[in-house]
Amino acid sequence: MNTTSLHGSYQAMPYPSRPVPLSHPDHLYVVGRLHGLAPRAVGAARVLELGCGTGGNLLPMAASLPEGEFVGVDLSERQIHMAQEAARAGSLENVEFLAGDALSLLADGLGRPFDYIVLHGLFSWVPPGVQAALLPLCRQLLTDDGIVYVSYNTYPGWHGRGLVRDLMLRAGAGAAGPEERVASARAALDDLIPAYAQSDDAYANLLAEEKARVDDMEDSFLLHDLLEVENHPVYVDGFLAQAAEAGLQFISEGNVAASREENFSPEARRQLAAIDDPIVREQHIDFLLNRSFRQTLLCPAGLPVRRQIAPDWLAGLYLASPVRPLGPDQNGAPGEAFFATPDGGRFGMTAPNAIAALNHLALAWPDFMAIEELAAKTGDGAIVAQLVIDLYPRNWLDLLPRPAVYTTTPGPRPMATALARWQMRQGDFVTDLRHRNVTITDPFTRQLLPFLDGQTERAALMAAIAAFDSDENTLVANDDPETLLDAALHQLAERCLLVE
Repeated sequence: MNTTSLHGSYQAMPYPSRPVPLSHPDHLYVVGRLHGLAPRAVGAARVLELGCGTGGNLLPMAASLPEGEFVGVDLSERQIHMAQEAARAGSLENVEFLAGDALSLLADGLGRPFDYIVLHGLFSWVPPGVQAALLPLCRQLLTDDGIVYVSYNTYPGWHGRGLVRDLMLRAGAGAAGPEERVASARAALDDLIPAYAQSDDAYANLLAEEKARVDDMEDSFLLHDLLEVENHPVYVDGFLAQAAEAGLQFISEGNVAASREENFSPEARRQLAAIDDPIVREQHIDFLLNRSFRQTLLCPAGLPVRRQIAPDWLAGLYLASPVRPLGPDQNGAPGEAFFATPDGGRFGMTAPNAIAALNHLALAWPDFMAIEELAAKTGDGAIVAQLVIDLYPRNWLDLLPRPAVYTTTPGPRPMATALARWQMRQGDFVTDLRHRNVTITDPFTRQLLPFLDGQTERAALMAAIAAFDSDENTLVANDDPETLLDAALHQLAERCLLVE
């Protein structure tokens, strides 16, 4: 398949692009800082996304960073037109979308270099010749202190997934169009599972896992993620060799926890501790995890990437933690307090200042707090720094390079971004100000959100509520509208959808 065929595929059925939290400049900056780098401050950063689709990832970035400059490039004119329409609807003048082949379009650059470059859902889904040219292009367009985010399919995990892909590709080969192709592919997998003779061997388990994954995918995701003819997984050591040839080097996975030894079994930690070469180590991790997908961060070769977090790199950052206090446990040590983690686990702390710091963060959640402020509250900057070093690599603590742009306290003229208000008119999905996809199905909140423009006072909101469709929401007809308004606004604030 060539780029002409790819163009036709995305023209026929656009890819439903969504926000990718690990690709946001806030996150890229933080991970760079934690590895000893000095990336450009995000406020006025210049950001490029190659393969931007309909703008679902880039547009919310532009909304949350109004002083930044954003450029999106995609092969499909239809997808670019949809992105441009959304930019206009969201009143976003700091983002530009360009249709065309990125290699040709950007061969001579596009103004000054970019501080952050994002390739999500592109690297593995283009012909090998295009794939080989992408990383050199990124280095050409990147500043000398910039960061590149690349997602891609990886072996060994894709060996098993490829079996199911081959089945589905063959089933849909003679289809007349994308809808028929997807339907035939789904039917083939559905038919194979009950026909397979064994019920609990490795292949049966693989088929069951892949069916669950396929069933959760929208047709457009399935078509472009799994059923495009161009799908070229790589081993991570091969990918990083390509990066080195292009003048780029490995920083970390976007999810820092993915490569931290403390998150593995004792035997895995023993093996990993004996590996000094970071590339060999990452490849060994992929075999340990049977990993099929990576989100890798790269920077220019020659920059001093550090593998241990130093406390002084944390200055000026803001932190929040979703862990919840559980209090003491009768089986715990004297003075030990326990905390629940977002993944359903728990851990204990005995240091009083560490316990106090986590309690402060729990009370503030989902607000972020400056590290210096938390240090002042606990009277112990060293313990706060150690908490970050210990908990961030386990995804038990979040970091931002700037104050959060959302408010957790609705004001007299509550406001959601123009982009979120437009998104709510299009469907159930909106992007919050933490760059996450949020589903809103409550009819009352769906009708309310488009009115939150920062100009409409509560009295006018109450008048608007009176005209809401009570057939869609019987609570409006039966309950106190002011109580409903307060509850909906506080829920939107807790979900990081109201602007400061």
